[in-house]
Amino acid sequence: MKAQAVAFDQPCHSAYEKFIEITNHLQGEVLSAGTHSDVEAYLEEDGRELLRLLLQEHLASRGSGRVGEAVCGADGVVRPHKRDHLERSYQSVFGRVQVERTGYGQRGWPACFRWMPN
Repeated sequence: MKAQAVAFDQPCHSAYEKFIEITNHLQGEVLSAGTHSDVEAYLEEDGRELLRLLLQEHLASRGSGRVGEAVCGADGVVRPHKRDHLERSYQSVFGRVQVERTGYGQRGWPACFRWMPN
């Protein structure tokens, strides 16, 4: 029987895999022979990537912000035109992440988005 890929329907799966990678590396010979500074440098870089993955997967779990067929902005203008799958990347304190959003528009008015990170 050939090996088969298994898909995990588990939240934060990529972050979990990164965590396992980090713990395995910490138990390995390379860092065991290294200085405390070597371990700290490794954890600073790969630990930050773990945190970035957790943030990315959390943002993905929030969805695109689609709320219906139209939205009414704070300005009172109804925006009936939807654009799904708009992506925005931003630089978090952990690294660059992507956010998928749904934008609602009306000709001559700025688009509205339900949720947008700073």
